[in-house]
Amino acid sequence: MEFKSLYLPDMIRWEKESRTDTFGRLEITPLERGFGRTLGTALRRVLLSSLEGSAAVALRIEGVEHEFSTIPGILQDIPEIVLNIKSLVIRLEGDKPGSLKLKAGKKGKYSGSDLKGDSYVEVMNKDQEIVQLNKNCKFSLEIAVERGRGFIPADEWSSHGKEEDAGIILLDSWFCPVKRVNFEVQSARVGDRTDYDHLIMDVTTDGSISPEDAIETACEILIHHLQMIPGGLEPVEKPAAIVEEKDSREETLATLIEDTGIPTRIANVLKSEGIKTVSDLIEKTSKEILDIGGFGPSSLEKVNDVLKKIGFSIDD
Repeated sequence: MEFKSLYLPDMIRWEKESRTDTFGRLEITPLERGFGRTLGTALRRVLLSSLEGSAAVALRIEGVEHEFSTIPGILQDIPEIVLNIKSLVIRLEGDKPGSLKLKAGKKGKYSGSDLKGDSYVEVMNKDQEIVQLNKNCKFSLEIAVERGRGFIPADEWSSHGKEEDAGIILLDSWFCPVKRVNFEVQSARVGDRTDYDHLIMDVTTDGSISPEDAIETACEILIHHLQMIPGGLEPVEKPAAIVEEKDSREETLATLIEDTGIPTRIANVLKSEGIKTVSDLIEKTSKEILDIGGFGPSSLEKVNDVLKKIGFSIDD
């Protein structure tokens, strides 16, 4: 359908002079009156709330049981190190979690460039300081990295399947790769009329995504939602289980527990006891599972919730 009564933009461009790896200025003009604010508000909302990104979600430091411990020979205290970790800008390719590790032994400063990990995990701000050793001493840490959306405080991770065990420090995680979005609407002239809109948007990212890619993704999200409206689609309840439907009961029983949607920490505890598949798991009773070290009632409840969605459960 052509909208002959509406004047569509004839200029959509990114300003080259101000363009950097983290900043871009987009201009769209001319737009019918009111469309500048309509598009600017919609894009800004999606850019700041709905884009996926990567962030550190948990931290383990060798010899440290909790966030308020101290380490001899380290300049920073643990809360300072945690703040440094949360300041890392991380790009994670794909959907599976990743990890970064730091092993130090000599006196000096260590930054993001000293982190080593999975090939699909990249630290963007390599000059971000992590820790400083005042003397030669052993220091080792591991950072868990995941993809997500929005902001998840450390004290809410339990509702996402993570538990803060001894030695694991859960982090406040800000996943959104877009830091700031500002826009203004100026007047534009078309012929004798001067009441058209000229939309100017300034997009600042953390460097893990370009401003152009951020805008493109935001547009795709908006288009996807708008295309659903004419058909009047009814909301469909989506299953929470990650396991894909199997062709047979035997295939489901052979599924590895890490592929079922059971939280990673819980799956690792089960695997340490030789429980590797759904079949191994449902052969156990609730009492046998609870006798496993580090396994509590809340963990058992999470496991049963996942099993019920694929037609199984752990008997009492």
